[in-house]
Amino acid sequence: MELLKIGAIIDNEPLLNDHREEILSPADGHLVGHLYKSNIEDVKHAIDSAESAFYGTWQSFTLRERKKLLLRLYERILSKTDTYARLEAENTGRTIRQSTLMDVPVAVDHIHYFATEGQFKSKRRITHPDYPGTKGEVQYAPYGVVAAIAPWNVPFLMAVWKTIPALLAGNTVVLKPSLHTPATAYELVKDMVESGFPRGVVNLVIGSGREIGDELVSNRKVRMVSFTGSTKTGKEIMKTSASGVRKVVLELGGKSPTIVFDDCDLKKTVNGVLFSIFLHMGQICEAGSRLIIQNSIKDKFLSLLRRGIEAMKDGNPMDMETDIGAITTSDQLSKIRSMVERGTQEGSKIYYSKKLRNVPENGLFYPPTILDNVSTNMSVYREEIFGPVLSVIGFNTEREAIEIANDTRYGLAASVWTRNTAKARRVGSRIEAGTIWINQHHLPSAAAPRGGFKDSGVGRELGLEGLMEYTQTRHLFINDRGIEFDDIAPALVVSNQEFFEDL
Repeated sequence: MELLKIGAIIDNEPLLNDHREEILSPADGHLVGHLYKSNIEDVKHAIDSAESAFYGTWQSFTLRERKKLLLRLYERILSKTDTYARLEAENTGRTIRQSTLMDVPVAVDHIHYFATEGQFKSKRRITHPDYPGTKGEVQYAPYGVVAAIAPWNVPFLMAVWKTIPALLAGNTVVLKPSLHTPATAYELVKDMVESGFPRGVVNLVIGSGREIGDELVSNRKVRMVSFTGSTKTGKEIMKTSASGVRKVVLELGGKSPTIVFDDCDLKKTVNGVLFSIFLHMGQICEAGSRLIIQNSIKDKFLSLLRRGIEAMKDGNPMDMETDIGAITTSDQLSKIRSMVERGTQEGSKIYYSKKLRNVPENGLFYPPTILDNVSTNMSVYREEIFGPVLSVIGFNTEREAIEIANDTRYGLAASVWTRNTAKARRVGSRIEAGTIWINQHHLPSAAAPRGGFKDSGVGRELGLEGLMEYTQTRHLFINDRGIEFDDIAPALVVSNQEFFEDL
């Protein structure tokens, strides 16, 4: 297989410079390709290109014309989903089955949604009841250049979420994928160029946050920043953006609970909890990393979870039969190990940790693990592990479950499992989080807003609310027929009536 060559794409042209690094597969350590890192001048060039495109060609494109381009992009990507799935799996270490059957199809569906949705309008008409005879037009104007900073864990879907709504709203974009997982973002921007997007409308830069991210969020030509990543980095971006009065949308960390009641559908819920925490080996911000389970079924439920983990197949993630993926970076693997060790030192117990016997020798793997005897003051309960580790705590009453679920600085997502829909709605409506699934977890709808409460972020992505984040309102007050106040207003500032008689 030909080695990848991944670098910046600026003004629709690839840019491969001398700053070359190896891209290694997390699954087995083999060489995937080479990365050509951007420098500060590249970032400035990309921003200049995006600003020129915004004030030049892109503003002349109507909403309908922008949708046509997105639909053309959708059709192009739909014809090569296998390529995207392979790139995503090889670059991230996730299983090829997950990339093929979930990650890529969801991203493609979301492109189609925004290319065809009918809710978003570029303007709306209003009346002014306090000024009869006038009319108004509220325009939803784009910000201009958007800096879109995506994380390493779900790179293709995140690149889609960061670029497609921004473009639909009329902005231009400078996309910075993670230095660790740039392959599918690079392929996406290449396909945008091939689909006919004008020069400079979408640009790609690649590098670390410290090297090029600061320029992206501080450059005066950037008018909005959309970031997904850690809460710590999000706070720094918020500070930097404030100095330039930039709009920010931040999707940050999570410590999402799965709340399981004793009247749940046991089989469905066991499967759902396994899916909530072990999809992409827990390396998803809304992973159900806290199992809050009613004590009356706790022992039976954990036994069934253990059987589910035992049934998971380890092996090469590029094999369609493999269930267990790799950890994407060595730093993340070290963090997971450290946090589990710290958790056991604090008093939690490893209820079960799967023995991995068939994984590739040089891969980055951590076994699916359940921690029991967890209390709310432990680090494994309070801090984001971002790995295949489930922390378990019991409860007795509905009120207690809600209190435990909300006892966190995060508020990204949660799920509630019960056959009693009224109870699920009642509990869900009291959870301090942006998405609450009922008898489900993880599934993202392009039509639904997504984002966090508390330290999990500000603003929303997806849905009409997510689209509106990329716009600012402009009000045209139209007085084209004359009103009574036309005669009153001048007298409020000039009292000499002879002046008006002489006009």
